[in-house]
Amino acid sequence: MYLDSTKKRDRGFISHAHSDHTARHQQIICTPPTADFLKIRHKKVNCLKLDYGQEYKINDVTITLFPSGHILGSAQVLVQTSQGKLLYTGDFRTKTAHTVEKFIPVTCDILIMETTFGRSSYRFPPREQVEKELLQLIEQNLKAGITPIIFAYPLGKSQEILHVLSNSGIKVAADYNIIRLAHVYEKYDVRFGEFENFRRSDYRNRVILLPVNQRHQRFVKNMEAKQTIFMSGWGMDAAAKYRFKVDRVMPYSDHADYDELIQTATQSGAKKIYCTHGPADFVTTLQNEGFDAHPLVPRAQLDLFERNR
Repeated sequence: MYLDSTKKRDRGFISHAHSDHTARHQQIICTPPTADFLKIRHKKVNCLKLDYGQEYKINDVTITLFPSGHILGSAQVLVQTSQGKLLYTGDFRTKTAHTVEKFIPVTCDILIMETTFGRSSYRFPPREQVEKELLQLIEQNLKAGITPIIFAYPLGKSQEILHVLSNSGIKVAADYNIIRLAHVYEKYDVRFGEFENFRRSDYRNRVILLPVNQRHQRFVKNMEAKQTIFMSGWGMDAAAKYRFKVDRVMPYSDHADYDELIQTATQSGAKKIYCTHGPADFVTTLQNEGFDAHPLVPRAQLDLFERNR
């Protein structure tokens, strides 16, 4: 069983439906919401759908899925054999969200963890604080005749933002690609307020929610009296707005921040930890904290000399 392989395999576990974690495996193991997202994006897929906490045996191996707190349906997978327990987190976030099942910590012998924001500079402010600032910014813009355009990844963060905006009484227009995925959320009892389809011919006096890849579209560039806002954990970087070519980047992430990563490593009780999708120096950080930690890619030369520096 492959874990989040982006190449087609006979059997693959897909932790969540973001495209950089998926492929059309002969058999896909995932949660029911992830299967629904995959059917929208890939049409015909063969999914073995497992609910959280449901044990499933493959020969002498037992696998169990647990919520990872990343997007709706995202899952960690616990693989149990006679040799011990291995946990793969996939992308995860330990704090609560409006549209996502709450992360459940799981103990294991070997932990494979995603570490995207594995640097101490990535300690995110409380999500409630960022949401309050966003709503205040939108209100100020609309009163001044400025159209707020919010960019977010179309699956996960967009629905979280749509939930916040639509349940705050703000008139919001969202892109079709965001709305069609929001219907899957509604199937699993996530309740949105009122919103409408975004139309290029009628966008004034409302906030616009678009996929992040549309920020360079000509119609966006030609819009007058606008403020562009990107919702991303990279907003902790002072130069983020120049990197993403928007007016503002607000630190709003569906990944664990630095403190959550350390906490998850500690709670796991793992004897060995492998890190992926993050900075190489986070492995050194864990080693200095006493963990038997390793990267899932070969170490670069001279990395050894960074340890205990």
